[in-house]
Formats: sequence, C-alpha cells, structure tokens
Amino acid sequence: MSKNIIYLSTLLISIIGTLLSNNWLWIWFCIELNSLALIPLLSSNITPRSLESTNKYFLFQATGSALLLLGILLRMFFSGSLLLQGDYNWLEHTVIIAALCVKIGLFPTHFWYVEVMQGIPFWGGFLVTVPSKIIPVYLILLISINSSFLFMIILSILSIFIGSLFGIHQLQLRKLLALSSVAQLGWIILIFPNISNLFGVMLFSAYIIMITPLFWIGNLYCLEHIFKTNNMSNNIGLSNVFLISILSLAGFPPLLGFFYKFMIFFILLNVYSIIIVGLLIGASLLALYFYFQICFGFCYLLWPLTKTIFSNSFFTINSSLPFWTMIITNTFIIYSLWIVNPFLSALL
Repeated sequence: MSKNIIYLSTLLISIIGTLLSNNWLWIWFCIELNSLALIPLLSSNITPRSLESTNKYFLFQATGSALLLLGILLRMFFSGSLLLQGDYNWLEHTVIIAALCVKIGLFPTHFWYVEVMQGIPFWGGFLVTVPSKIIPVYLILLISINSSFLFMIILSILSIFIGSLFGIHQLQLRKLLALSSVAQLGWIILIFPNISNLFGVMLFSAYIIMITPLFWIGNLYCLEHIFKTNNMSNNIGLSNVFLISILSLAGFPPLLGFFYKFMIFFILLNVYSIIIVGLLIGASLLALYFYFQICFGFCYLLWPLTKTIFSNSFFTINSSLPFWTMIITNTFIIYSLWIVNPFLSALL
C-alpha cells in the first residue's frame, strides 16, 4: 500500500510539473516519469494477462516518447526554441501530435489501448484512461489553438468512427469503455483548434465525470462482462448510477453528456461543412445504439430481480445517495459551466 502511495504521488507530481512548465525537455521528462509511475501500478496484479498488457503499455509509451523526442528536436532545429508556446510548422506539429496520439491511444494505434484495457483490472484501466491522458491532452490543446492542420482533423474523425463502429455487439465492459474513450477523445480533440484553453479543460473534465463512475462500479462488482451486471441487483442506488453514467456517455438529455455533445456539435457546425457534421452525427448514433443496448440488457437482467425500481430500498438514504448525487452532478454542473465560462473568458 505504501508503495502504491509513492507511485501515485509521483504520478501527481509529473502532472503538476507539466502544467507549470513551458520547456519541452522538462515536459518530456515529466511524461516519462508519468509512464514509469504507472507501470508498477499496472503490474501489481501478477497474472500472465496483466503482465502482457503492461508490456504492451510500456512498448507503445516508449514508442510515443521516442517520436515526441524527435518532434522536440525538429522544433529545436527549425525554430531554434524549446518553448511550448509559439508557432509550429507543419512538420513539427505533425510529429508531436502523432506522438501524443500514440500515447493516448487514438487512431491508428487505438488497438494497443483496447488490448491493455482488457488485460488489467478496472482500477488500472482508470489510471490508463484518465491520469495518463491528462498530460498529452493538455499538450494537444495548447499547441492546437488557432491551428487547422488536416492531419489532426483526420485522426480525430477516424477515431470517432473506430470507437463507434467497433463498440457494436461488444459485450466486454472494459473494451466498451476503451472504445468509448477513443471516440470521446476524438470528439474533444477535433474541436481543440477552435476553442479556448478553458473550454477545452471543461470538456475533458466533463468526460472524466461521465466515465469515472463506470470504472468505480466495474471494479466494485467485477463487471468484466455485461451479463455480470446482475451482481448489482442488491444495490438499487449503484444500479441507477451505472445506468445514468451509460446514458450520459450516450448523450441522453438532460444529463451532462447531452450538453457536452450539444456544445461540440454547435462548434462543429460553425467550422466544418454540413456533410462532415452529418457523418459525425451518424457515428454518434452508432455509439448511441450500443450504449442503449447495454442499458436495455441491464434492465432486462435487473427487472425480474428487483420487481420495481420504486421499492422501499430505493428511497433509503444509503442506497439512493449515490443515485441522487449522480443526477445532480450530471444535470447541473454543465449549466454552471455554461454560465460561468463567458465571464471567465472575459477576465482571462
């Protein structure tokens, strides 16, 4: 336990160090420190499958780091600067973006992320999905402002389609979460060149809020397979938290995911043609299909066991507290962000 605290502290230090730095070499060092802190955490459960997944994670993180170092050297050669801020030519931007996309598992290297997620526990999947992606997403946001490089747009759109298409008929919850992450990050990165830093942080925070409860519940009840969701039948509150989280990722109103997708589509309509937006809406509908498939399957398994969701246990404090907390979080946080964002943008 004490070793895990040290590794988690190192993880946090690497993230804070990146946020406070403007030098690419120091940022590269923090990214390496982040990856090295995660590897012992992922390999703590010693099984052949987890060790294989940890090796895959290490190999692709090392590949991304080598590619990122090449991009840093190209920036030093062409621009004579190692500063994060500043203008980037197309070659520097392409190599750095490609390296960061390898690290977060976007197309065309999404396969390693899905396989790693399948071979590690849920809490390890959470570490790979959220803490390890904070630094790369932050860097992509900073170097993408007011840029319109075709390479990043293509990677984002293909990630959206891959994450939506491969999720259909997928019954393993960890793979579904991985594919959902690929698609959601594709949505976020697609609009990075056209939004402010603050708004990009808000969107990524909304994504974390939506997906974190699924990892928590999956780890609590060992939900490796969708058919194992009947393990939650004795806890109506957490069962509803699970459903709310899935519906929020699907973009079901009036939850957080609906306004998250609404704002993304609103920005896309002002930037891209209606044909591209129409294709992306089609991909979103495909994702909506398998999210609803999970919800319907879960309800079919849960209903005979609970008889009705409005049983007496539903209204007790212990079982309903997580449910109402999730409802309030998903429903009202986006309204606060929507109202506060213009004022913050005016002040900053």
